[in-house]
Amino acid sequence: MKVDGVYLTPIYSEKRTFSNYLVDTINGRVWSKKSGRFMTTTPNSNGYVYNRITDDDGVSSGYGTHRIVACSYFGLPIEQFCRGKIEVDHYPNEEEKWNNGINNLLMSSRKGQYRDSTRAKMGKGERLDDEVVLDIYEQLKEWQKDEDNKLSTFIWMMCDDHDRGYRTMWNIVNGITYGKLYDQVFGE
Repeated sequence: MKVDGVYLTPIYSEKRTFSNYLVDTINGRVWSKKSGRFMTTTPNSNGYVYNRITDDDGVSSGYGTHRIVACSYFGLPIEQFCRGKIEVDHYPNEEEKWNNGINNLLMSSRKGQYRDSTRAKMGKGERLDDEVVLDIYEQLKEWQKDEDNKLSTFIWMMCDDHDRGYRTMWNIVNGITYGKLYDQVFGE
């Protein structure tokens, strides 16, 4: 099928059939046959674009658009594009995580995904002191008193205050890391 002058290709899977979707691998977009239009290309707060697609059995799943595009372009099953298997990196334009055109995607291993520029953003793996985390939790309690405050805004503020990435701070704020301290402040 051809849309906007571009040939669209299928989404491959070992276990599922996605016959209602095709992919514009050149521009990094997913076409829905049901709606007759391209699905969202709006990035989330981390800069990535995700699409929720439903297989022919009615089971819905969310995938990073970069994985859907790579799957379709290379003709490999979508199941191969998950953590621990084939990674899809935005390269050469690393800052353009919303750009899912095949010319900005690179397949790699998990280890190979982290070039020097990416490692520099990851920090040195030093844990925050317990006192610092307890302070974050106390600030979170105050923040949550106002129902209009967004958790994501608080997390971004803490990222800036403590020079940490969003995912690291999200894990702290949600008690994924420092779970004992989280339970101590928020109760079990």
